[in-house]
Amino acid sequence: MKDCIDCAIRSRAVQTLTPEEFNIHRENCAELELEAGESIFKEGQLSSHIAYLKSGLAKIHKKGIKGTDQILKIVKPSHYIGLQTILLNKVHQYSSSVIEKSVVCYVDIHSFKDLITRNANFANELILHMCEDEMSYFNRFVNVHQKQINGRLADSILFFFDEIAHSNKFVIPLSRADIAALICSTRESVIRSLKDLIDMGAIKVQGKHFEVINKELLISISNKG
Repeated sequence: MKDCIDCAIRSRAVQTLTPEEFNIHRENCAELELEAGESIFKEGQLSSHIAYLKSGLAKIHKKGIKGTDQILKIVKPSHYIGLQTILLNKVHQYSSSVIEKSVVCYVDIHSFKDLITRNANFANELILHMCEDEMSYFNRFVNVHQKQINGRLADSILFFFDEIAHSNKFVIPLSRADIAALICSTRESVIRSLKDLIDMGAIKVQGKHFEVINKELLISISNKG
């Protein structure tokens, strides 16, 4: 457990707090290391804390009416998880778990609400955070429902390339079934589509290790859908 005062990965919202407000924040949060697969919180649980992903990667997922787990989005570091429950519900409407070793900071929801009331700049940063998240989700929703599987898979590979790894060689810490749940497809279709992208010369794949060979071709596949 590290003291908040030593943390170099503070959110933009926390940076707006006065010294007195920051002390309230640090007294009501705790840092936790989670291993891949461990839960941040579960759908249906009472929402007692807001989570802030300091390092690693997490997924937000929700059960459908048939019991199938749908991955709604991948969360990268420096993002809050569970903000929607502050005003909307007392119960989490989705689950979140880490997909690789991660560090999560849990903040007591009551002190978090108190800071929103006290500090307009803090509240504004949280609103901006939620707006950015929502617009990103809108774009992903349209792409998932209007693109063919090769385009959807190309989008996900480019996401890890551009926003996570910043390198042409990287690991996607998801099983083929999880990738299918992310792009609204089946495991078998994902395997076939990966082979298509490999045969086109866009990527190389070895298990969960990916290498982008031709980014322009991958972008073209994504754009054509």
